[in-house]
Amino acid sequence: MMKVLEQYRQPANMLCQSFRHSECQAYISPLIDADIATLKQIGTDPTIWRFARFPKSEQAVFNRYFESLLKDPSSFLFTVRDKNTQEVIGFTRLKSIDFNHKRAEIGTWLMGTSQGKGINKYIKKQLLTVAFEILKLEEVYCYVNRENQPSVKSLLSLGFVINEDKNRLSPTHKKEVDMAQYYIHISADRFAQTLWQQQA
Repeated sequence: MMKVLEQYRQPANMLCQSFRHSECQAYISPLIDADIATLKQIGTDPTIWRFARFPKSEQAVFNRYFESLLKDPSSFLFTVRDKNTQEVIGFTRLKSIDFNHKRAEIGTWLMGTSQGKGINKYIKKQLLTVAFEILKLEEVYCYVNRENQPSVKSLLSLGFVINEDKNRLSPTHKKEVDMAQYYIHISADRFAQTLWQQQA
């Protein structure tokens, strides 16, 4: 899978370069080795994980999590940068990429100082553009904590829809407490339609 994804790295990087010149406050770019240390440093911010099933605010826990995803052959990893300062402010990825069924799961986190500014929506928009235009996928989905309403509203504004039949209860770090999660997804056609409506 890594070899398969490698062929998309250059076109994805070229597309991401165009995001730098957009009106968005931040942009994504394919993860490079030089970003890893910074991501490990900012990734323990507790505000990142307040809606997570398994918080990773302890350095050792975060390091294990991050090293595992760096080795994940089915993920396409991206750094989130502030447009004005070029500083690393977060991380996003397409994971569980399935080229046979043309779908992937999406995941994003931003450090606390970059939350609540509308950045998440535009980062998702950029990542969806990579998924549908570069990887030629047909569906992107995610599971979101029902209590994470800022993320839910952001996704719905991009054209995602909730599939009630696929909502789930998932185990958490608190063994006696399961987390209610929405299954939220979007098709390539719906994303294109949403972009057209927003530009009209």
